[in-house]
Amino acid sequence: MNNYIDYAVQLAEMVEGQTGVNPPVGAVIVKEGHIIGIGAHLKKGDKHAEIQAIDMAGAEQVNGATMYVSLEPCSHYGATPPCAQRIIDTGVAKVVYAAKDITLHSTGHEMMTRAGIDVAYVPHSRALRLYEPFFESKTEAVPIVTVKVSASIDGKQATDDRESQWITSKAVKSDVFRLRHMHDVILTGNGTLSTDNPSLTVRSFDGRQPARAILTDSGQVNWEATLFHDHLAPVYIYTSNPNLVAPYAHVHVVHMPDTEVGTVLQDLYKKGFGRVLVEAGPRLTSQFLASHYTTNFILYLAPKIIGGQGKYQYYQTDWTTPLDQLMNFEIVHSERIDTDMKLLMKRK
Repeated sequence: MNNYIDYAVQLAEMVEGQTGVNPPVGAVIVKEGHIIGIGAHLKKGDKHAEIQAIDMAGAEQVNGATMYVSLEPCSHYGATPPCAQRIIDTGVAKVVYAAKDITLHSTGHEMMTRAGIDVAYVPHSRALRLYEPFFESKTEAVPIVTVKVSASIDGKQATDDRESQWITSKAVKSDVFRLRHMHDVILTGNGTLSTDNPSLTVRSFDGRQPARAILTDSGQVNWEATLFHDHLAPVYIYTSNPNLVAPYAHVHVVHMPDTEVGTVLQDLYKKGFGRVLVEAGPRLTSQFLASHYTTNFILYLAPKIIGGQGKYQYYQTDWTTPLDQLMNFEIVHSERIDTDMKLLMKRK
């Protein structure tokens, strides 16, 4: 049984970041000791993992089988019908799931049990880690936020003269493309847009391109920037300037009293964006790292020392936080990429 539930969790991990505000889910159907169907929720509005697995196996073959699912099957109507009802209708004999959906009042567990299905909740550590940020995101109605920084070992994103190209290696850039592919929106500030002219695309990865979001409280925008002209994905500009108007149809201006990060995140969540990757300069990076909204912090460190006055030190505040009140992160993964080091940290 453990191998099958592990497989279901692995399928969910493979589609992490592809499902908008919905959770990534994997499902495996087993009958007489053989896997007859697998499924994963590939994107928002698409068939859920359980339905994908049933379709692969064939509804007539599922009767009497056991289904292993990474997350408790849903029992509510949303963009798709409830999976629990389809499981009942096809005659599945047993359902084993690895994480309970704590955000729902009615549960698929109860619904399937009342229908006579043998239902077992078997907590799985990887599944719980996978869904904890999703539960928090859904409860607070804000996306899961990852802050990404590439810097020298003395914490500089650029020299004092704004030179920043190739602080980290080309291999890191390839890893960043993969990272972007796992997010719905790439968020940056107008300063980075004007100075670096980033594309904020996945480049070498096929499939969807993430939307781009730009914060510019003043409404200053460089309309010659590359991302306004590639037409690969929508662009959202958040500003408190009521007079800012976009000259392009795929660029959407969102006017707000202020561009406080929490307000921006709430609006992105309402638009259906479940994961945001922040790639910005020190000012915006510091705002996110100092807030409680950041779940993941990915730091690429190049073995270089830049020195100088630290104008582009990636974390800057006007205050000093007492040691007993510091925002703490836990290093959950580290790896060497070419000459550089990648640290994946989660907020405690």
